[in-house]
Amino acid sequence: MFDEQKWYSEKIIREFFDSESYEGKQVLEIGCAEGGGLKTFSDSGADCYGIEYSASRQKTASQKNTSTNIKIIHGDVLDPDTYNREIPGQFDYIILRDVVEHLDDKILLLQILFRLLKTNGRIFLSFPAKYSAYAGHQQVITKKIGKLPYIYLLPDRLYKYYLQMLDQKPAVIENLLIIKSTRLSVNYCRRIFSQAGFYLLSENYYIIRPGYEMRFGWRRRRNRLAIIPVLREFLTQGTIYVLTK
Repeated sequence: MFDEQKWYSEKIIREFFDSESYEGKQVLEIGCAEGGGLKTFSDSGADCYGIEYSASRQKTASQKNTSTNIKIIHGDVLDPDTYNREIPGQFDYIILRDVVEHLDDKILLLQILFRLLKTNGRIFLSFPAKYSAYAGHQQVITKKIGKLPYIYLLPDRLYKYYLQMLDQKPAVIENLLIIKSTRLSVNYCRRIFSQAGFYLLSENYYIIRPGYEMRFGWRRRRNRLAIIPVLREFLTQGTIYVLTK
């Protein structure tokens, strides 16, 4: 996972930030997991901070990232008291890679991001569109039949019964049901960006997500039908936005 995260920052995120130098810049990744994504920017001279909700992954990230210019914090982005005293203030770059769909209060998140971002700063934000094939994150289900595209669109009670029939652990079932409830649509996302005071520098919709290049060797493919709202929601497996104030 660490190597995949490092590859993604090097090959994908840096492409969207389009900056020649990160020397002396301050980078924050929210939901940094093992912290591989920050290593890329640290190696380029940036001062890097990561906020990770999972205590075990935060511990792993701290062990993997021993550079003096990387600090990994165990915290909840929606609760600034868990990290405010450990970060410098505002950031030049903020990264949220497939994190926003897990959070239940998107409005509060954007308000916090607005405070954390410097003037002329950039935010990289990615997520699967609400009704896309794997927006329910059912790829984590251990049995192949559970990985069917769009299966999460079953009514909650029926979906839970289906997962129980596949002998999934209660914690896995609970997490999948939470993700099912916290997904967000492209249209909703664009609307709340504007309400929070953000401007969209770039919006990108993929049928084959950029991250699949490393995972499966599949070349990224844009959703050419994204101009049609319904097809944008159902066919976009990966959405990438770049925001500024």
